[in-house]
Amino acid sequence: MHVRRPDAHGSRTHTGEASLRRPSEVRSRQNIKENEKKHIRRKHPEYLDVPNSVGLSDVTEPINDGMPSTSGLQNTDTANTNCDPQELTDTLCHENVKSDLVDTFSMLQLRMKYMHAVPGEVISQISAEVMQLLSIYNDCLFSDLHSSVDGCQNSDNLESLRCEYKSLLDSLLATTTVTAQDAFIKQELNYVEGEKCVLGRRNEKEDVFFYVPIIQTLESFLKHPDVLAAVKNGHASRLQNLHDFCDGSLFATNPLFSGDPCALQIQLYVDDFETLNPLGSYAKKQKLNACYFTLGNVHPMYRSKLRLIHLVWLCRTEDLKFYCLPKISSRLIADLSLLETVGICLNIDGVREEFKGTLSMIVADNLGSHGIGGFNESFSGFRICRFCMCTSQELANPNLLRKFVERTVSSYDEQATLVTDDQMKTTYGIRQNSPFNSLKYFHVANGLPSDFAHDLFEGVCPHVLGKVLTHYVVADMISIQACNDTISNFPYMLTDKSNKPSPLMWSNGCVIVKQKAAQMWCLMRLLFLLWGNIIPQGDIYWQLLIYLVEICDLAAAPVHSNESIAYLEGTVFDFLELFVMLFPGEKLKPKMHYLMHYPKQIRSFGPLSNCWTLRFEAKHSFFKQIVRTTQNKKNLLFTLTKRHQLSQAVKLSSREILGEEIQHTGGSNVSVSDLPSFMQNLLKGKFKNLDTLYSVRTIYTMNRDFVVGSFVVSSFVGNLCQFSEVKMILLENSKVYFVVQSEKTISFDQHYHSYMVKRSAQEDKGLSILTPAELLDSYALPMYNIPGHESGLSFITMKYKLPEEF
Repeated sequence: MHVRRPDAHGSRTHTGEASLRRPSEVRSRQNIKENEKKHIRRKHPEYLDVPNSVGLSDVTEPINDGMPSTSGLQNTDTANTNCDPQELTDTLCHENVKSDLVDTFSMLQLRMKYMHAVPGEVISQISAEVMQLLSIYNDCLFSDLHSSVDGCQNSDNLESLRCEYKSLLDSLLATTTVTAQDAFIKQELNYVEGEKCVLGRRNEKEDVFFYVPIIQTLESFLKHPDVLAAVKNGHASRLQNLHDFCDGSLFATNPLFSGDPCALQIQLYVDDFETLNPLGSYAKKQKLNACYFTLGNVHPMYRSKLRLIHLVWLCRTEDLKFYCLPKISSRLIADLSLLETVGICLNIDGVREEFKGTLSMIVADNLGSHGIGGFNESFSGFRICRFCMCTSQELANPNLLRKFVERTVSSYDEQATLVTDDQMKTTYGIRQNSPFNSLKYFHVANGLPSDFAHDLFEGVCPHVLGKVLTHYVVADMISIQACNDTISNFPYMLTDKSNKPSPLMWSNGCVIVKQKAAQMWCLMRLLFLLWGNIIPQGDIYWQLLIYLVEICDLAAAPVHSNESIAYLEGTVFDFLELFVMLFPGEKLKPKMHYLMHYPKQIRSFGPLSNCWTLRFEAKHSFFKQIVRTTQNKKNLLFTLTKRHQLSQAVKLSSREILGEEIQHTGGSNVSVSDLPSFMQNLLKGKFKNLDTLYSVRTIYTMNRDFVVGSFVVSSFVGNLCQFSEVKMILLENSKVYFVVQSEKTISFDQHYHSYMVKRSAQEDKGLSILTPAELLDSYALPMYNIPGHESGLSFITMKYKLPEEF
């Protein structure tokens, strides 16, 4: 297979196109020719054919199936038609090595910049040092060669070769500029450029936002073989349990998804975020609205990676409010409509692949969801729920907790046609029809899932915990100072340590609980260990907290069964009824009402942990960091969009991007013969003929951190979790193995909301070797002791409920 002359191709196919011009900073003239030939291989395979011989304008080169080839081709316009084929092959290989060296050096700088967040100044210093080393090595090498060869002709050849390598160093040096690096990304990687969209003019200034074409992003994303395999193979559960959206009722009833399991599931997220100090003078002007998406066909374990969350648009929040959502979302909706009807077509390794798709859900906080859905954006008005027709007055009546009329697609469409004045908008709680309802296979009436991070950890939990602790303080059962001392002195471990709760506050005779979502989750899990030895058994206010934490455990669960959903439904009503009884003058907050819809939401969308907002919100940090480092507010949207797309191209430059990431610390080689005999027998049975193993103290795998001394769920006895302590973590042939010792679970203590575990007294009993896939839960858990507890047992608190516990 060979490539025809690129000069002829360019003059015929791309006459006048600026995209084919190469900046001088990137390569020399010869390398520009090489880039044109790479362009032909990638974009114009029709110019490739099978050669009969090597002619004046033809050169032979193997074509790499897979990632775009980074090897160059030497221009042979003046080549000798009678040249030796072996000599030509050697020349081409030599040129390929030099081209690959330039590309590799470029990627080294880009990975430092975009994947490891190394400052540009540091990268420049490192690149300069590398260039200095290569230059010194080059001088030393040719000095030695000169002294070891004889004859004038050989010396002339060496000098010619020396100049050639000096030219190579110049090519390497040219890659160190920002302009060259950006050009390399756009030419060599799967770069999707953001498009500037004009909204209008205000105050003699053009209002714009930037849109990243979602179809181009999908086409680029699906070029990765592992992503394509994930789409084609799916990950629907073969059991009755719900693991993801593809197991829920919405997937089963959607005509596109049910008829084509390979249809693309677009999970959209929309949110506002501050780029500057929210109290500063520029805060309002620099508040941005971002829309991201992730592909639901990819397993949830990989979807949480920030590089797999793609940008759709960036706009100023004040522009969104002025021009409204229909105008901002029009480009996206047009592309989604095209995806629903026409789809996208890819040519992968000579095979034609066609995919259609649509939105599976739009994720946002409550205010954002109401805005996207066209509902009233006030939670103190008449209608306060996007799921049902509940009114704010009805929240105060506990007898109506189970009697609300749910919204449906048909009722929404009918009501949306009637909202012609403010009175009707108040009556139905709908301001206008959502622009996303113009899609064929999506509707906001059943496409806006609950976000339990905002509902629970930033709403219901701090409110209820503050009420209960205020009761205990007023009743002299505990003081606010004692509460804070306990929070401060508790021996947090593992992820609990990084999410240590902040102190509580006392204001106007009430306990005020202000925590971030992750801190609130940690506090709700551990509060029973913090104050359980102070509160008497059977305390009814304590029972209210138990109900609430059980709701948190079920909302955060990654897998659900029919039994767990039914248990959640009953627990929510028990919680609300008990709250109304204990605080009769307290009106239910809208977020407390939303809990009633969680069971149906889980049946529709699958586990709510797959559609909460916290992981999407983490994406904001990329843009905030750029604003902090650049300190430049001019053309902010353009800068942020361009930087993000450049970063994505680098982070997704590997052929396969869904592979498991393994990172470890504290590693060393361990001689099996130095271990106790019982450990030797265990290891030799698993790792035959290996005298030395590589042991690590901590490891990151399956998106989780595991530490020697932590505990994992290894089995079930009845409906009780059985735990094992991680004694060793081994790495062998890039595979992870846990040497664990089983512990005995005595019972689940409701008062402490934790498992009571008896530690093994014999270190040689209950040992086994498990792989990460054999664990029944992906979290490593700490074990805590409660001083003075009469049982003398240890406690393990789960992150969430597992289906086997019901």
